[in-house]
Amino acid sequence: MLVGLTGSFGSGKSSVLDNFRELGAFVVDSDKTVAGIYASNADFQNRVREKFGNEVFTPDGQINRKALGARVFANENELSWLEKTLHPLVRKHRIRQMETDPTALWIVEIPLLFEKNLEKEVDRSISVVSSYSLRVNRLKNRGFSPEEVKARSRKQLSQTQKINRADFVILNDGSFEFLKRQVKLLFDQFQP
Repeated sequence: MLVGLTGSFGSGKSSVLDNFRELGAFVVDSDKTVAGIYASNADFQNRVREKFGNEVFTPDGQINRKALGARVFANENELSWLEKTLHPLVRKHRIRQMETDPTALWIVEIPLLFEKNLEKEVDRSISVVSSYSLRVNRLKNRGFSPEEVKARSRKQLSQTQKINRADFVILNDGSFEFLKRQVKLLFDQFQP
């Protein structure tokens, strides 16, 4: 079974993914996939350098994700270019990972699952939801300003839209134990 996991920026998708992993599900972490592409895919790095120049690179030649994010989230055309360049690489990596055990329960983080109409590619979908203020606080701890959170959130469907389109919803406003119980209920439901 293939389950697509989505949610708003800062909703706690990674925590949910970690809980599924601990229960024995196979997971694909899109953030880690993207970080790997940014760090080691020379072709992608060259294309980014050709498009944006050295201003989105660190002095040691790595893509500065924060600088690149600030730039593309301020310009719709540049964001579109980045998505068209990056998303096929992420998809290819996801498919390669899933081919290692096609019969397993796979939980795949796809932040833009509904925005890109990818729900047709999964058997079930889960949306992780959390209050806006809590998301802002979480992301502030990761170095994002409230303005950056707002800019990125505007590029996604609202939580209400994601809730309405998802097969299942996980509320991530409570305790870690509450989150774990919700994940366990879904994990059990996904078992044959």
